[in-house]
Amino acid sequence: MLNFLFWVHAALALAQNDTNRDKVLRKGKQSVGVFTVVQFPNVICTSSTSGRNGTCYTSSECTAKGGSGSGSCASSFGVCCVFEKSCGSSTSENSTYFTSTDRTLGTACKLTVCKSDSSVCQIRLDFETFVLSNPVTVTTITIGPSTAAAGTGNSLGECQTDTFAVSSPCGKAPPVICGTNTGEHMYVPVCDQCNEITSSFGSSSTATTSAFTVKITMVECTSKIKAPEGCTQYFTGTTGTLSTYNYQSGSGVLLHNQDYCACVRSERTTCSICYYSSTTTFFMSVPNAIAAIGALGFDTVCGVKGIGATYANGGGFDYITI
Repeated sequence: MLNFLFWVHAALALAQNDTNRDKVLRKGKQSVGVFTVVQFPNVICTSSTSGRNGTCYTSSECTAKGGSGSGSCASSFGVCCVFEKSCGSSTSENSTYFTSTDRTLGTACKLTVCKSDSSVCQIRLDFETFVLSNPVTVTTITIGPSTAAAGTGNSLGECQTDTFAVSSPCGKAPPVICGTNTGEHMYVPVCDQCNEITSSFGSSSTATTSAFTVKITMVECTSKIKAPEGCTQYFTGTTGTLSTYNYQSGSGVLLHNQDYCACVRSERTTCSICYYSSTTTFFMSVPNAIAAIGALGFDTVCGVKGIGATYANGGGFDYITI
């Protein structure tokens, strides 16, 4: 009888323990939440900062990369991360803005740009604001005899006060420029070595701390905006205007040592391109400073001396090929 009662009590105790364990397990299962993992691409986004694009990152990623969150993206799961850099900085972020806010007269303002990914083939520089000191604008003789004669020359168009240059370790570098180039752009080839953008400000520079804002876009090898090899400028669309750096609506001076290609993309349904310029908007160097020829907008001898009595001093060696 005692054995039977003991077995009954033991069985009841085991059954009660099993019930309690089931309750604990059910309670544990009920406390496990549902976690949703959201992934989104790091694409270009429109920030809430006027005139600035950014890259869509999580808030923590943006902070870790040194950017500033400005507005949301990816259905508010991310922030539009804006990257602004000035003198002495480096970047590998797409859509970075390089500004002259930290510039000091008499020194160089430099930004090191490394490609963001192995799929990047070029960087495109858009000069949203670009106002450096003008090049030499006077025709005072600085080369050869002090009076006009064969072998004399001047420094017209040289960037002697301010300069803007971009290195290209794996291809031809763009020309050095100065003056006003707001609205212009420039393509630069990239490779595993980083590029350097350097703007030097002379001690007598008239450029302010807001002299330039340059937007840097990483261009992938398969991108539709990738320029053909060797092109410093790349224009798209069925109409547009091609102008030299520092053109300034015709009032600027042609810069010194400009050797680059401006390319035009062939558009669908088109089979030819018409280039047109009026006689008041197209000028090259003038041989012997003959005003009548200059008014036509071209140099008839392209720097060759001795073609006829009127060209004894040669021309300006400037030319355009299409």
